[in-house]
Amino acid sequence: MNAKQVALIAVMSALAIVTAYSRGLAISSLPGVFEFMTVLIFISGFCFGSLVGVSVGIISLSIYMLVPYPFAHPAAWLYTISPILLLVMAALGALFGLAGALSSKILKPAGWGRFSLSLAVIGFALTLTYDIVSSLGFALAYPAFSDPIQAIYLTFIPLYYPWPPIIHTFTNTIIFAVIAPPLIQGIRKLPETLNTGETKQKTVES
Repeated sequence: MNAKQVALIAVMSALAIVTAYSRGLAISSLPGVFEFMTVLIFISGFCFGSLVGVSVGIISLSIYMLVPYPFAHPAAWLYTISPILLLVMAALGALFGLAGALSSKILKPAGWGRFSLSLAVIGFALTLTYDIVSSLGFALAYPAFSDPIQAIYLTFIPLYYPWPPIIHTFTNTIIFAVIAPPLIQGIRKLPETLNTGETKQKTVES
């Protein structure tokens, strides 16, 4: 890991965390519906490689879970975080970063409609995994509140809010399709000195 990658990890992690605490991960009137942390983690991996993306995912989600915004997720009600849930969420953060890096090897930002559609499909799959696995993680971390079967069931059925957690999957699909493409294009247009060697090569090729 070189100095440039360390700087990118710090900047992108800070951006993701600030976005979360400014209600990017939990808009006060619509908690759990709209969030922008995971798409930023994905973009980190897509634009700067797997090392940066995975690191940003682990750091940003771990910090957010350790110091949660009130009522952003069920663990915030408990005023503490189980190591099991923390590990699950860190792994999910890493998944988004790694998926971004792998996607950059097969997707090219040429043809805006196809690129947006591809990111929407990826965002749907990743977020569906996130919603189900995070519910399972909560059940494993706090068995007194839920069991694994109930956790999966409650992912699709509203209990804590007027809407089921699965709605997050569909809103994040839209966010991936609408927000990720212009951000990726914008980052690729930055001076090559701000990019990693991997991104620099892809910028030259495009």
